[in-house]
Amino acid sequence: MAAVTTLDRMVELVRARSTAARVVIAACAEANAVLAGLEAHRQGLAEPVFVGDVERMKALPELAGTDFSGFECLHEPDTAAALKLSLDLLQEGRAGFLMKGGVKTDVLLRAVLGRKRGEGLLSHIGVFPHPREERLLIVTDAGVNISPTLTRKIDIIKNAVDVAKRLGMDPPKVAVLSATEKVSYNDMVSSKDADILARLCRMGIFGDAVVGGPFALDIAVSEEKARAKGVDHPVAGRADILCAPNIVTGNVLYKAVTSLMDLPMAGIVVGAGCPLVVPSRGDSDRSKFYALALAAYLAGADA
Repeated sequence: MAAVTTLDRMVELVRARSTAARVVIAACAEANAVLAGLEAHRQGLAEPVFVGDVERMKALPELAGTDFSGFECLHEPDTAAALKLSLDLLQEGRAGFLMKGGVKTDVLLRAVLGRKRGEGLLSHIGVFPHPREERLLIVTDAGVNISPTLTRKIDIIKNAVDVAKRLGMDPPKVAVLSATEKVSYNDMVSSKDADILARLCRMGIFGDAVVGGPFALDIAVSEEKARAKGVDHPVAGRADILCAPNIVTGNVLYKAVTSLMDLPMAGIVVGAGCPLVVPSRGDSDRSKFYALALAAYLAGADA
């Protein structure tokens, strides 16, 4: 498939589908989530299903005058029961993805993990436009795994590679980030892990994805900087996926992109069997819109 090179192109592909994915708004008595679901419907991205305290939702001042008669609304005032019902809808195939409403993120993720079967783990990915080239980049993990072990980093990369391939990055090129390209097994764990992950890649553990590291950020994204530092690697300067060593690094990179560069970021949680939209309070409206679009894109059968 052709690579999806912009977030707007991703939106176009979602809108072109004959059937819109259904998104469950879990614990729906939260205005921002409901408004996002309604906007997704208006934009032709997804059909919202509102689960939670529906009467309280309809009474929210931000939603005054909204007609909900055309939407499926499942009234369940108890938050825990509403979350269970939301996950039931996903498990039964009656919805394609979930957006967090008035429930804490840690509570939602624990509930999802309680349903999860098989190997792997949940991880956060952010998809954003390359600031100098017409292509997309992925950063992981900026929101779920605090200080991932080497084993968890394997799963984090596999989750990101799956998304990258569905966006047409084939084969995906993964840069495992550290402060320097020099490997120090004793003093810098991130460089040690990156070196091991690159070795595991050569053993085929990531399929046809190409994993390189340790790379400082400039080497990962700039061919000119890579040449200047004498780094010759297929990933150097051409990374599709930026794998952060921990949540602090990933979160700083995520927010540098959105706050300093004012670029949109489609951030979702993957690895649950269906995408989870878990927006930050600081995310802009356009980032929330693109997060819904990314989840709808990944939830579609033809993605």
